[in-house]
Formats: sequence, C-alpha cells, structure tokens
Amino acid sequence: MANWSGKYKHIKSENLDDYMKEVGIDFATRTAAKAWSPNVEYKIEGDTYHIITSGLKEHKITFKLGAEQEEKAMDGRTVKSTYTLEGNTLTQIEKDGKGETKIVREFNGDELTVVRIALFALFLD
Repeated sequence: MANWSGKYKHIKSENLDDYMKEVGIDFATRTAAKAWSPNVEYKIEGDTYHIITSGLKEHKITFKLGAEQEEKAMDGRTVKSTYTLEGNTLTQIEKDGKGETKIVREFNGDELTVVRIALFALFLD
C-alpha cells in the first residue's frame, strides 16, 4: 500500500458545479464551494483513516475500510459511506437516499486527484 498520509492543497475542480447540481446542492453553496481552495490532510492510524479538510470551514471524516458508516458530507447532507483502498486509490461510495456518488481519490507522489461521479439510480424503497 502506498503511504499517502500528508497534507494536500486543493488546486482546481473540474465539473464540480455540474456534480453539485445533480446531487441537489443549492446555488449559494455551489458558488462558495467553487471559490474555496481547502487544505486536506490524510492520516492513517492503525486501521483507522482520517480526512481533515480545512479552510473556510473544517470537516473531519474518520473511517475504517470496508465498513459502512453514517457521516455528514461537506455540503451538510447526511450520507452513508463505504471506503475501499486498492494500491494508491481510495474509493468512497456515498449514499444519500436519492442515489449514490462514487468519489475516487488517487494519490501519486505529492499530487492528489479527486473525481466525483454521480451514480443516480433512484432508490425506490
């Protein structure tokens, strides 16, 4: 497993507004998110992982691989997430009752690429 613990500076987002529209984020939140350039810290402590985002607001996520957990998304939605790790790629499947989002974080040296893919298969339950 690659060691990707460390701090990363957000440089740019591609298609973020389209993604946020798809998951129902309001205009004001989308506008603020597009202008935000957060610092993100990733930590590994044994089998526990932490993602700490800071800047205009702080957001912390603590998780164990393979275990579904309830958490607050950056936009305030309550979601259920499951994280998996394969090589240098951390994948999060986020469910919010309307559908699923796949968030892929790929670590390459001192660079981090994050891709969000809305997988809206509307839940009928």
